[in-house]
Amino acid sequence: MRKYKWGLIGTGTISNLFAEGLTFLDQATVFAAGSRTQESADLFAEKWQIPHAYGSYSDLYSDPEIDVVYIGTPHNFHFQNVTDALTAGKHVLCEKPMTVNAAETRQLVTLARSKKLFLMDAMWNRFQPWYTVVKTLINAGRLGELHHLKADLSFNFDVGPEHRIFNPELAGGALLDLGVYPIALASLFMGKPEQVMSSCHLYETGVDDQVSMLIEYANGATAELGCSSRFRSKNNATLHGSKGFVEIHGMIVRPEKITLYEYGKDPLEIDTPYSSNGYHYEAQAVMDMLDKGEIEHPLMPLDETCQIMETMDIIRAKAGIIYPGEKT
Repeated sequence: MRKYKWGLIGTGTISNLFAEGLTFLDQATVFAAGSRTQESADLFAEKWQIPHAYGSYSDLYSDPEIDVVYIGTPHNFHFQNVTDALTAGKHVLCEKPMTVNAAETRQLVTLARSKKLFLMDAMWNRFQPWYTVVKTLINAGRLGELHHLKADLSFNFDVGPEHRIFNPELAGGALLDLGVYPIALASLFMGKPEQVMSSCHLYETGVDDQVSMLIEYANGATAELGCSSRFRSKNNATLHGSKGFVEIHGMIVRPEKITLYEYGKDPLEIDTPYSSNGYHYEAQAVMDMLDKGEIEHPLMPLDETCQIMETMDIIRAKAGIIYPGEKT
């Protein structure tokens, strides 16, 4: 079994969670941490017992021993971070959203494919145990034809306008931070949208803090999606078909169980527990593909990542949201 040396860019909350997830994988070595300051890199490396700490991202990219880089920086830095990592010859797992718009994402996809390097959006919930259960039920025809998905991810952020969720300079907003999850869930089960309708409420800084979405598909199916940074919802999802429906319990980013309701039958509750903190599943998925010499993962392909970004572009365009310095 080959072991892969990971370099982690960014030292915030999400990078800490990912670092914790990596510690549960025998195939992964948390080899280096990179930050914009040496002090921050040193503190992060000390916390997770990482042997190498770099006070600049470029120093980490240039380390010849690193196999794959995880990008855990704010949204607006992703495009440059991923570009630099790929240019340095590194495979990349980038936190969602991969960039702030579809044009940037397509540029990264082109670059990764031209260099034959692995690139994936870190949509971590796709690789958790619940998905295999739901997919098995769908493939077995237990739901029949899929007609409707209802999904939401909303939290009350009791913070000021300088916080990243509300800061346009950091590509803030509920849509990119939270809405990407229900949109990706709809993409996973329903496919490519035919029509996207939405309503956005804007925070005082000009970014969205509540979004309601209705998506229609060519076969007549629909998805009713929502996200907000103004209130907390149940954060679950329900997938409806012609023969029954599935409730995905707990937050859609980390469901712990599902309940199958088949018409005319008693409900069937199925536990889908996860180990560690749930982040190691996506990391293992990356290494599985690298073992096979693949540069994309079939469960989170790059063309679909572009499609998800296009959906969010449509929603932002309707609301008139443009980030400072946004590349289009």
